[in-house]
Amino acid sequence: MGYSNFKNFKQTLEKLHLEETDEMLFPVIEPVAPSEWLLQTLAVAKRLPLTNEKSKSERVISPILAEVAIYFEQKFTMFSGEDLTVDASQDLSGECDFFFAQHPRKSVMQAPIVTFIAVEYYALKSAVAQCTENMQLAITFNEQKGKPTPFVYGCAVTGDVWKFLKLEKGKITLDIENYYLNELPKLLGIFHYILKSFLP
Repeated sequence: MGYSNFKNFKQTLEKLHLEETDEMLFPVIEPVAPSEWLLQTLAVAKRLPLTNEKSKSERVISPILAEVAIYFEQKFTMFSGEDLTVDASQDLSGECDFFFAQHPRKSVMQAPIVTFIAVEYYALKSAVAQCTENMQLAITFNEQKGKPTPFVYGCAVTGDVWKFLKLEKGKITLDIENYYLNELPKLLGIFHYILKSFLP
């Protein structure tokens, strides 16, 4: 689902000239209780086959992100399936899974993009590579639009595993922790933390 040229994390680091570090990105997480709607939606998803990226994205990931988006709808908008091209020569182009842009609801996405979510059903390393490229795209896109950001966050999702990343100043940081769907309040809390970090 987008950016298929970036599947190998080591090669992605080399191609984008990034240094990698691992650390705990969120030492303190304030859990956020899911709504009854989200719990019911995910309960329905469990009763249906989740056999590929599309089904997982539609039935599980999108509802979770939509709940976050509604909470922050005065400040951020969630987009999915948008085609972005910032530098075709570097393969920084293609269809994105999900991302948040820092502006209230608009039909046309505008800068700055602050958080990407990349979905790869089978391989976490591939999802991390794709997400890293998405984040570099966001940094470049924001600069091109005159709205640079000092950093962007990302999340690589595969199955029930969620891996968070942060890109700043040529360095990509991978959270040493993996998070899981059964930790839903913690996942929601992380996304709240991430989006709040871009607010004054």
